[in-house]
Amino acid sequence: MARPPSIRCSSLVARPSSLALCEPCVKLCFGRPVRKSRPPTVEEPVFYWQDVKYSLRLLAKTPVFTLLTIVVLAGGLGVSIFTFSFLYTAMVKPLPVPGGERIVRVMRADGGGLIDAADFAALRRSIRTLTDVGAYTDREVVVGTAEASRSIQATVTEWNVFAVTRTRPFLGRGLQPADQEAGAEPVVVLSYPIWHAVFGSDTSLVGSHVTLNGVVTRLVGVMPEGYSFPVAADAWVPIRPDLLTARVPEQYYVQVYARLAADADAESARAELSGLLQRVRQARPATTPERALPTGMTVQSFPMAQIGEGGLLALAVLNTLAGLILLLACINVTNLLMARANERARETALRLALGAPRGRLIVQSLWETIILCLAGGLLATVIATWGLSAINTWAHARLEGNLVFWWVWGFDRIVLLSSGAFVTLTIAVLGSIVSMRATNLELNAVLQEGGLRGGGRKEGKVARALVVTQVATVSVLMFFGSMSAIVAYRVANVDLGYDTRNLLSASVELPAERYAGAESRGLFYQQAQERLSANPAVDGVLLRTGLAEMSSAAGQFVLLDRPTTAVDPRTFVLGVLGPLTPLGIRLHEGRFFDTRDTEASDATVIVSASFAARNWLGSSPLGQQLRLTGLGESEPARSVVGVVGDVLLGNPLSRDRSPIAVYIPLRQSSADGANVLFRHRGSLVGAQAAFHQTVTALDPLIIPSNVQSFEEVLAKTSLIARSVAALFAACFAFALLLAVSGTYGLMARAIGRRTREIGIRRALGATDRMILSLLVGQGGRQLGVGAVVALPLTLLIAWGFSSFFPIALVVSLGTALLVSVAITIVVLAATWIPTRRAVALAPRDALWRD
Repeated sequence: MARPPSIRCSSLVARPSSLALCEPCVKLCFGRPVRKSRPPTVEEPVFYWQDVKYSLRLLAKTPVFTLLTIVVLAGGLGVSIFTFSFLYTAMVKPLPVPGGERIVRVMRADGGGLIDAADFAALRRSIRTLTDVGAYTDREVVVGTAEASRSIQATVTEWNVFAVTRTRPFLGRGLQPADQEAGAEPVVVLSYPIWHAVFGSDTSLVGSHVTLNGVVTRLVGVMPEGYSFPVAADAWVPIRPDLLTARVPEQYYVQVYARLAADADAESARAELSGLLQRVRQARPATTPERALPTGMTVQSFPMAQIGEGGLLALAVLNTLAGLILLLACINVTNLLMARANERARETALRLALGAPRGRLIVQSLWETIILCLAGGLLATVIATWGLSAINTWAHARLEGNLVFWWVWGFDRIVLLSSGAFVTLTIAVLGSIVSMRATNLELNAVLQEGGLRGGGRKEGKVARALVVTQVATVSVLMFFGSMSAIVAYRVANVDLGYDTRNLLSASVELPAERYAGAESRGLFYQQAQERLSANPAVDGVLLRTGLAEMSSAAGQFVLLDRPTTAVDPRTFVLGVLGPLTPLGIRLHEGRFFDTRDTEASDATVIVSASFAARNWLGSSPLGQQLRLTGLGESEPARSVVGVVGDVLLGNPLSRDRSPIAVYIPLRQSSADGANVLFRHRGSLVGAQAAFHQTVTALDPLIIPSNVQSFEEVLAKTSLIARSVAALFAACFAFALLLAVSGTYGLMARAIGRRTREIGIRRALGATDRMILSLLVGQGGRQLGVGAVVALPLTLLIAWGFSSFFPIALVVSLGTALLVSVAITIVVLAATWIPTRRAVALAPRDALWRD
């Protein structure tokens, strides 16, 4: 190979440290003379349109790099924009009514939505931090005419429900104070969809009569389309006046809406209400029987109250996960940008040596980053908008009637603002890295070694830090994704603890004005159970109602013959009527409840096998006595008449599930409603018709609600779980793709920069095995550091899942081990493959390789 002619550079001879090249050097490097230009003065503008055009031309010359970078950025940004916008609409966005940000819901401090009507009646007159305060409940009713009718969800509310939202009816009028007075004519206000579906948008019906649960009712108004306050209402009817003037505690419960006063916020309202509630409780006579109820109140927006006490945690966790996916995307793009900077390192160094301002070169490189981020952000906004629209279409098609009215997703101001915020953040992060790379450029190393060491040791540290960050981030994401998959699988295959085949469920609420006493309610329950059991289409009937959860103070009990071995003994308490066989619960000893167990007979109780084993191990519990103190001080001592098999009770997805339970006769409880469980003999329609006929024959004004088979309930739950799991799977699959490609790219570039070093080691006698061991070991150290960084977050995630879901510790540890093995394989493979390629080069080629 011919050696190039020797050229003596006078500039280097005169000033060897200045690197100001002479014109022959420039001609040799670029192939043409370059016109000298004077350095820019301070007065010259910083912004140049030619810099933007130059960046666009460079990106156009490398379409693969440009497209790949935009796609990676769009994926990471799209996930973040979609997640933030979705959660903001679901949990934070003010109600879509005038002054929606001031409308709040008042609840108990323990997160319960229902408030004792007696407490509310006593304290509402003293409230100063809230205005337009009102109470409401909901129930299922049948509305229609002689030609058409439909079962709908009605909100039973005070007259000011429309005033609190500053919304006028579309037709007619709203509710008025006179409508809720005793003896007033029954009236109803319909939602726009129900008016359209049931009455065909007939404007002449407004002011005329329709039937509501068989009662002639005047239709006084129709609300505008899209309005459904307070949550998901199809109609509004006046609340009973006795609910607003209740004096006996723990008899009626209501929900409360309000608007914050002009000089108040949620915290001041909470403090005032909690103080008022404590004074109300203290002012009651000491003889008033009360449970251990919370003495505090809380005030939240309706969206946050709808999600529950875990809303803020879910908001933080899911946005953090989306941010981690964006971080992975930024790491990948950083690797691409640094590789591109290395390719142009020699050109940049020569331009600096010729006197180009370093700031001007940084601005030029920044414009490439800005253009890429803006293009990625635009594509990400389109992707996020499409995802939100798809979610909105799916939810309103599959969950009609169960959606709150403010859950409407699509392109809006929040999508635009979040897109701008995330794009700006990405530009700042990537721009700082690009600027640092240009600022730390080592001219001597670049010009002498052809650009392979343009970043020096600092770039090597940055590359190692990126690998560690990548490993830690993907470890956290994969562990969270795996635990979420476990939860989704259990939701889709939920085990209720009993046989649900051919099992139907319905709810019956008895109006207090017609069933004021325990005897009248008990008689209705008894007749309903007997008549429905006698129908040939039905196989087994059980009425039940939950009276206490094991995790609540209402589940406390004491044994009268011996002290219990448990600390703070609690149990599930259920009121039942009929044999427990429809749930697959078998009698072990004693008897089921029958006609002997009425409100006038001795108090009795049936215990589960687990309850008996815990409290009377080795002896029969029959004839033993206990008192359910959590249900009130007036609760009598009960004698055990039966022991039944275990069945897990509680939320199927909660860790508080337990078979420890007691059952008391429904007729000996104060329940004003019950859940009816019955099994059909092969005809679902026949069993449903039999149930409606039975209830109608007993009381035609009672409309059962939620009449559905367990197959329908479980199918809807499974559908939601599978859909959410698919959404999570898509996000985590994208994260895994970013992690695999990014880790390989980082390791390949780091090892590629050491190709000459590998050649020197081989020339000095190092074997391939030694080089492989060295580089894979270094990759393993980065893997270890990343795993240590991820460990605290992994433990926090494991604790969170085990706290909210019934996931055993061994499952969390096994999942963490599998994730660690998978990440280890990815990192070691990403190190081994480029190392093998570098070792495969001949020593001569490695030494001369650029």
